[in-house]
Amino acid sequence: MTMKRIVFCSLLILFSSFAYSAPELKGSPEELRQFLHPRDKLVTIYGDATETAYSDKAIVSLVIDTEDKLLSESIAKNASLRAEITLNLAAEGLAKDDIKSSKFSTSPQYGWFGKKPSSYRVINRMAIAIIDEAHLQVIAAIADSSDEVTLSDTAFEHTGKNDLEDQVKKDALANVMRQKAFYESSLAVKLITVAFRNENVRSRATRGASLVEEIVVTSSKIARYDEVAYDEVSENMSAYAESEESSFDEVQYRAGIFVDFKIEQ
Repeated sequence: MTMKRIVFCSLLILFSSFAYSAPELKGSPEELRQFLHPRDKLVTIYGDATETAYSDKAIVSLVIDTEDKLLSESIAKNASLRAEITLNLAAEGLAKDDIKSSKFSTSPQYGWFGKKPSSYRVINRMAIAIIDEAHLQVIAAIADSSDEVTLSDTAFEHTGKNDLEDQVKKDALANVMRQKAFYESSLAVKLITVAFRNENVRSRATRGASLVEEIVVTSSKIARYDEVAYDEVSENMSAYAESEESSFDEVQYRAGIFVDFKIEQ
């Protein structure tokens, strides 16, 4: 009995020593997972590209301001003047679909002591899309020929914007792939694509365009119109929505892309 107890105690001591000598793993579940199943070696390559575009379309705004003692007459004068402008522009080769009018705004004009309006002022805005400088000269001549017409604004557009955005993305990706080929040949490794992340395509004015943010039209006459009434017309303008981006005649588009690669020896 004594011999069995001695053997049992010896075995117990031996197994206990093995237990204490075994390595102990500690850490969070994620750390233990990394130890047991290490991740692949990854590398991220970034590439970007830029492309400069020039405006190929302009939206010219004309303000038509008419006034009469009768509201109906003021509206009729405004409509007649806009119709005449449309015919003149069409005769110069502009498509009628490129000539849009906003909803009109009316503002009663009161005398010093009268409660009844002495006249009614109607303001309307026309937006004309042009692609030729000669058409701008025609519009300017129309504005100069009438005290009721003012050339108020010129906004630039790039009709190929979507194509340019796609192009800078392709160029940015090509930049990444050139770097990938360089690293593979220089380091004797193979890079396998596993993921990518796009940056938003951004556009900004070039340095030259920033210096000329607005076209200032100077002529012998300076027409002034009611600021509140003009604001109402601008809010009602439905022909061409105002762009959130600034309007410039020259814009630089930039895109960037991150690509994750797995390294294989």
